[in-house]
Amino acid sequence: MPVPVMPELAKENSKAGLEAFIGYWYELGNYADETGDVSGLSTLSTPECKACTHFQNAAVDSSKNGRWIVGGKVSIPRIEMAWNAGETAHQAKVQVIQEAITYYNADGTEGRPADAATNDAFVIVASFESTWKVVDTGVIR
Repeated sequence: MPVPVMPELAKENSKAGLEAFIGYWYELGNYADETGDVSGLSTLSTPECKACTHFQNAAVDSSKNGRWIVGGKVSIPRIEMAWNAGETAHQAKVQVIQEAITYYNADGTEGRPADAATNDAFVIVASFESTWKVVDTGVIR
């Protein structure tokens, strides 16, 4: 799987740019889950984002020692945000649908118990300086 390329629109400090960035960020998450390569996610997430760090660690762990996953692809059919011009940080509500995940060990045996499919609402806080970065994210309960 090739590394996803950031769309030009996702480089803009605009409402449409943030929406494109959020889609790209989740696409990088799918790539990280499939490959264990979190370099893209880590550069587009701040170190203070604890959930971002957790997502990255999970992607690395899932491919450690020859392990792999089947499923788990994320899609984001809906993004809602209130755009405040002049602000550097913006908040969006994102519908995140994730396929069920089955975990496998290097020898092909099933690893840890599978995770069921989910359909959750997440909040994403992103900030723009020279590029968008996710500052915080989490499930809305």
